[in-house]
Amino acid sequence: MLEFLLYFALPRKDTKGIAKKLLERFENIIGVLNADRKDIEKIEGVGPHATFFLKAMGGMIGFYFDERARQGDIQFNNIEQLVDYFRATIGGRPNEVMRILYLNSKNNLIYAENLGEGTVSETVAFPRRIVEGALKYRATSVIISHNHPGGLPEPSENDGMITRQVKSALHTVNISLQEHLIVAPEGYFSYRSHGLLE
Repeated sequence: MLEFLLYFALPRKDTKGIAKKLLERFENIIGVLNADRKDIEKIEGVGPHATFFLKAMGGMIGFYFDERARQGDIQFNNIEQLVDYFRATIGGRPNEVMRILYLNSKNNLIYAENLGEGTVSETVAFPRRIVEGALKYRATSVIISHNHPGGLPEPSENDGMITRQVKSALHTVNISLQEHLIVAPEGYFSYRSHGLLE
């Protein structure tokens, strides 16, 4: 599939070898599409035009999943669909990113946004900004997720602290934190499934 996509950006080149190098460097197609532009261009045979095309495709996938969510095709009480959604939107990012979903009373997506991009080992959540967003979009519940690019999805002490702070801040305005999901190459971790959001 990556070879096929590259053909449109590099029509007069043999894209099989380039696709192979990209996958060796970034592990999978989501990793390629979410990689930093400068890192993509370091791969032999990939220039600015192909890099722009790949980044545009990555953005399109995010828009596609957001639109499906708004139309109700993705159920946010279905953990498998939720994991697939976050893997597609932030799972391949090279650094930790926190994504916020604002939901209405029917559990449909109103708005989604990313709050900051941290280092590989930590991200900073802004409870006040999440509360402001929830009030702005008149959400009744919120789902947060972040990625662990380095491997395992087990939550850190900092992850637990962020979860408690966000839950407490939302509670003050009568909005629930429905889920905090960590996605990683080696799996995922659900705070709800582990009884940590009761």
